[in-house]
Amino acid sequence: MVEDTTDTDDSPATSDDDEPSRRRLIRWVAVLAFGVPVVVELLTFGGLLNTRLFPDDDGTETAGDGTATATASADAVGVDDDLLPDTPSRETVEVSEVRGDAGSRTYVLRVRVENTTDSTVELRLVGVTLRDGSALDSVSSTGAIRAGTTGSVTAAWDLPTDSMPAAVDAVLLRDGTAVADRSVPLERPPIRG
Repeated sequence: MVEDTTDTDDSPATSDDDEPSRRRLIRWVAVLAFGVPVVVELLTFGGLLNTRLFPDDDGTETAGDGTATATASADAVGVDDDLLPDTPSRETVEVSEVRGDAGSRTYVLRVRVENTTDSTVELRLVGVTLRDGSALDSVSSTGAIRAGTTGSVTAAWDLPTDSMPAAVDAVLLRDGTAVADRSVPLERPPIRG
């Protein structure tokens, strides 16, 4: 009779060694199956909470239709600010407001100019850019302001429904020559109904 020389103890030992590996693998799969969605949800919620509590000032905001629109930057000017701070004359914003109701609104901007130079200066407000990127053109001017005197200019633009001004286009002339010609960002003006 032939003896069976196969070791029957090896196969149960191997399956006993595989059992802890399988359990460990199942635990890791379960941790990943439940952990990954929880982490993703926490990151999403944290991101939403962060944007609500600490919004970026990247120059855009979202309009009602979901499109990005321009907003005022950190160097935006408002009432009592110098419109063109890098010029020798002083152009102080006296009024910056939206007047009217939801059906008919007008943006009014008044700037006082103190001519501290020895030349004649003139400030022209030539247009306004709205937060949706569209532009309204209209020229208002101080006229010629002699050296050492003061003048002012008031400009008004009829606004389309639900729009707000984002920047004003200003040109400063000295002795008839443009020394500054730029679009100046505006602080969000108050609405006076």
